[in-house]
Amino acid sequence: MKKWLPIALKQWLWWLFKSPQRMQVGFSTLLTDIKGYWAIKTKSSKPLQPISICIGIKNRSQHLLNYVIPSLNAAKHKELITLSIFDAGSNDVPNLKEAIQALWSGPLIYTEQEQVFARSKTFNAAIRQSTTEYIMACDADIQLPPNIVELVNTYITPHTAWFPQVWWMSDDKKSGRFFTEGTGLFASTKFNFIKVGQYDETITTWGKEDWLLYFAFYKNKIAGYRTNESGMIHHPHESLKPEGFEKLF
Repeated sequence: MKKWLPIALKQWLWWLFKSPQRMQVGFSTLLTDIKGYWAIKTKSSKPLQPISICIGIKNRSQHLLNYVIPSLNAAKHKELITLSIFDAGSNDVPNLKEAIQALWSGPLIYTEQEQVFARSKTFNAAIRQSTTEYIMACDADIQLPPNIVELVNTYITPHTAWFPQVWWMSDDKKSGRFFTEGTGLFASTKFNFIKVGQYDETITTWGKEDWLLYFAFYKNKIAGYRTNESGMIHHPHESLKPEGFEKLF
């Protein structure tokens, strides 16, 4: 009988009963989701707020220069974008800061500190040094859509954080899919990010810090709003996923 259910109904039932927030945090997250979705739908229209695109990086510089920055230059309302970068000691291009400044004329906050790369620590640092209330964590291999400022402004509320599902391009760049199993990119108010505890800096190896943050928002009654974003493209690169990696759930 189950296999005859319409796909939309199956997806709704999965979201209602088996979505990660229900399974990991509890059924009280349903009320958090309802309040969050209502906050987005009833959000009053007001001037767009400035945003910070926050990136932690070490030696994926060419992707940053080839994808992130050109997409920011093509963004509508680019004057509202600040780029906040924490560099853990990149040496794959000569003087990364100068290379960025050659392409990006907007506000730039750049800190370089030689250290072992841990996504949790570098992204926390990039977000903490940002100067706007609306922040977005973005990996260095992402091409952002032209309406990124509007999207961030739409989906951030006091009761929501935005976790877009990016278009994951295949290695041959001929196909792709929405990366539903990842929560690596997110946007929220800086206040809420700090309130929920930021990325867990005890996670120093590959993976898990993104989902732990997602659940931390729910534990603080803030919904993780998810959308499919075909214009937000993850470009392929060599994976750092270690052998024997065990998923969080």
